[in-house]
Amino acid sequence: MTASDPAIAFRLRLDAALAAEDAAALAIPDALAAATALARTVLTGLSGLAGSRPGDSDSSAAKSTAALHLLGLFHWYRYLGRADDDGHHLDRVAASWCFAALGHRADSGIPAAALPDVTSARASREPSRAPDADVVTALRSHLYVLVAELHRLHDRRLLEGFLRTLCALADHPMTRRGSDQDDVMDDLGNAVLLAAELNLNGRRDLGVEIFREMLLRPDVDPLLRARYRLVLAQALQARLARVGDSTLVQTAVKEAELAEEFLSTTEDLRLRYLAATTLGAALLRRYEHLGTRPDIVDAVKAFTQAVDIAEGTAYHAAAALSNRANAQRLVAPASDAELSKAVNDAREAVRISTPGSPGHLRFLAVLTNALRMRYDASHRIQDLDEAIVNGRACVEGSRLDTPDGVIFRIELANSLQYKAEVAKVPRPFRREAAGLLKEVVSCPAGHLKVRLTAARAWGRLAAEEEDWRTSETAYRMALKIRGAMSQTHLEPADREQVLTLFEDLVTDAAAAAIEAGRTEEAVERLEEGRGILLAQIADDWDMDVLDRAHPDLAEDLRAEDRRRHEAGLPGAPDPEDEDKQHAECAGYFDVLASVRQKPGFEFFRLPAPAGIPMGPDPDPTVLINVSGHRSDALVIHTKGGKDHVEVVPLPGVTPEEVDEQAARWWDSDETGRTDRLAEVQVWLWQHIVGPVLAHLGHGDPATPQTSRWPRIHWCPTGRLPLLPLHAALNPNTGTCAIDRVVSSYTPTLRMLRQARRRLAESAHTNGGSITVVAMENTPQQEPLIATSRAAISIAAAYRVKPLVDKTAKAERVATELGENAWAIISAHTKAAADNPSNSELLLHDARLSVAEIRARRFGSGRIGCLLLTCHGGFAGHRFVNEVAHLGAAFQVAGFPHVLGSLMPALAANAASIARRLFTPGTAGARPLDRIDPALALHDAVRGIRQVLPREPQLWATYIHFGPTRPAAPEPTKSTDTREVPPKESCFDR
Repeated sequence: MTASDPAIAFRLRLDAALAAEDAAALAIPDALAAATALARTVLTGLSGLAGSRPGDSDSSAAKSTAALHLLGLFHWYRYLGRADDDGHHLDRVAASWCFAALGHRADSGIPAAALPDVTSARASREPSRAPDADVVTALRSHLYVLVAELHRLHDRRLLEGFLRTLCALADHPMTRRGSDQDDVMDDLGNAVLLAAELNLNGRRDLGVEIFREMLLRPDVDPLLRARYRLVLAQALQARLARVGDSTLVQTAVKEAELAEEFLSTTEDLRLRYLAATTLGAALLRRYEHLGTRPDIVDAVKAFTQAVDIAEGTAYHAAAALSNRANAQRLVAPASDAELSKAVNDAREAVRISTPGSPGHLRFLAVLTNALRMRYDASHRIQDLDEAIVNGRACVEGSRLDTPDGVIFRIELANSLQYKAEVAKVPRPFRREAAGLLKEVVSCPAGHLKVRLTAARAWGRLAAEEEDWRTSETAYRMALKIRGAMSQTHLEPADREQVLTLFEDLVTDAAAAAIEAGRTEEAVERLEEGRGILLAQIADDWDMDVLDRAHPDLAEDLRAEDRRRHEAGLPGAPDPEDEDKQHAECAGYFDVLASVRQKPGFEFFRLPAPAGIPMGPDPDPTVLINVSGHRSDALVIHTKGGKDHVEVVPLPGVTPEEVDEQAARWWDSDETGRTDRLAEVQVWLWQHIVGPVLAHLGHGDPATPQTSRWPRIHWCPTGRLPLLPLHAALNPNTGTCAIDRVVSSYTPTLRMLRQARRRLAESAHTNGGSITVVAMENTPQQEPLIATSRAAISIAAAYRVKPLVDKTAKAERVATELGENAWAIISAHTKAAADNPSNSELLLHDARLSVAEIRARRFGSGRIGCLLLTCHGGFAGHRFVNEVAHLGAAFQVAGFPHVLGSLMPALAANAASIARRLFTPGTAGARPLDRIDPALALHDAVRGIRQVLPREPQLWATYIHFGPTRPAAPEPTKSTDTREVPPKESCFDR
């Protein structure tokens, strides 16, 4: 061999370890990676290898023989040095097969103590087995050792070497023409599951990447290509379970369909079975993720095909029946007949499977699910009792530190919770369920979504027992897990999908903290669980501040971010696996610690905890938490440089009642609308706003002098942002909240803090510039005459050129928004109620979505933005805790003050409000740097209300986001000119 041959370097390393009697040196990742490189060397000369001797020549076969001999020695000495290790027997097996594959002429190079094992290995092979097949077995044995080490070491280099070696083995001509291909492909399928498991929250999945590479190779055999597609479909599904990227499930179905189409005509029944099963599983995953009805029907058809193919076999027949049962139970979850089909299939799978086997337990778990669902539909108590018996058997037969063990405990806990609801003495069932759930929450073997489900259920069980400290702990862990699931590499729609899992979790966690006497922790729960996407973008703004204050640290942190991204490391840590992740991200955490030691950066990339002062603003902030456990207003005052939280109980408020009031407010039926809206206003006063204002001492109408108006920040949670708290109506006096206080809104406390900081920065810049956008004519939309002409007239008053229609192009608009302190935008919007990040602002050449606006950076120096649009403050009916609307988008993009509307606004009213804000009375344009946004909007809206008091939809829709007070000193004289808008116009749609 040449001096550069990797086998020589490996031999030197092996000899050094043996001379030093350092067995540990053979168990480190570098040694295992080098051994795997030797395995790939063996593959290059696989044919004819068994007949060669080490050192005979420099031929490929001779090099491979030498490498195989070294690989055998490596595993033998690892076996001797790790006799007390549970996995040491795998090294012994690997060594035996490596030596056996060398042939009898190489026995002189085999340690004498290993010869009996080698003889046994040779005797166990089939008489007709080709010598090369022994080499395949030897390499597979080496890879089994690597699997065990990967579970222990979690090393990405080992994982990549393992996958590439296995792919090379599967693609080798000897494997393809021999009897080992099925076994190797099974290994490959198991490998992708391992890859997904070891990439818990990483941005990359090596299994997916490598198998895609294989599919792109033009020389891949068509049959092998189809088999690779099956493996890739499995890899994508495993990846989906970890990260929730909707593109993965779509691709999984496509790959499975292509593979099934190619393999459907093959005579190999096993391959046809695998193709039908993989397609059924992919369709089932897509149904679970997207809820598309045809997918579950097609999944049952695919599994039925697998049942027909597997008929007459043992394990495959049981697996096929169990798979079909698992899909069948979802076809019609309320149908006893359909669920009975699932129960019968699952019961037959259990009957024909081998008791005690892993498959048997999985089939038993499917039967448990089907029985529990049938109980839920038909309330046959014997179904529930059988489900509990089966569930306990699954738990007893499994280990907690395995994915199956985690799932089995979740399923049993579910059955026990159902039993607690009907049992005369529910406590024992609740306690057993709570113990199981607590185990699952802290087990890294479980998928994050599974552990999130467990933590939430544990918190609810503890709440039912009024064990509020335990409940608060469980909910806190659930929020951390959900935060870890929100990966920054996902598209906004997928991140929102993750963040909508159990939206009531946030408010329930805060309620449990209040019950436990931890009021400040309740504020922290609301902060860390709401507006997560806003917080992630706010991190970018904080990076800008770090750039200016400490540029070297900012550059170091960006370098670490790039390194973690390229390595596929988590975007958010798994709360139960921080030690391992700290080792992988040591440099990142070191830089982050240095940043947090700097004044003003103590909570960099963290939600600021309660008690940190909101800022110099003297006005209170009111967080309104609505939960099934209890509802409260958390009033935050800044006193003595520290925030203080006061609790105002709201006993008449429930999530269901808020949902009902929101539905009534948004009901478009004109019949009885005036009375219906008035009833909603009264409900808001009696149950929420009235008690809060009474607590603050604002129960009476304010004085006419606007300089003395008390001011308040509202931060509603859940579906409360759909309702105008400032329009709450006192039925006894006929006055509204707007007659008592100036109201502003904020998505989160962090956003309010950041808006104040930006205002302070803007106070030192030119605040007298303005951008005016007037999309009077938008294709396929009604003309916006009133608001656009008002905007154009305001532009004339300030002597600026407005961007009208064709000149209102997206990039031009973005450029001017980043140059001027103020903005007025008159344009149509397209609201996406079920996916608010997709709501759009319609400009001349593009539609800017909430997600796109939110990600833009208009820089410092911005002050306020008036959105003369419909739904500027509408966050949709889903994803409410993410506060995804145009107003929040412009605020996070750079404007501390945003003025917009909840609902479609009357054009004349919107135009009048714009004029009142910028050109009041006959005095001409108001100096932009003297505008008090919250007060100016408050005065304008009160003016409209005085004329239209019984039509709150025409004035209550206008809201202000941001700090209650401007950065510059506010004017001391009222600017309320009481201008009354005309009633004749049409709605801006």
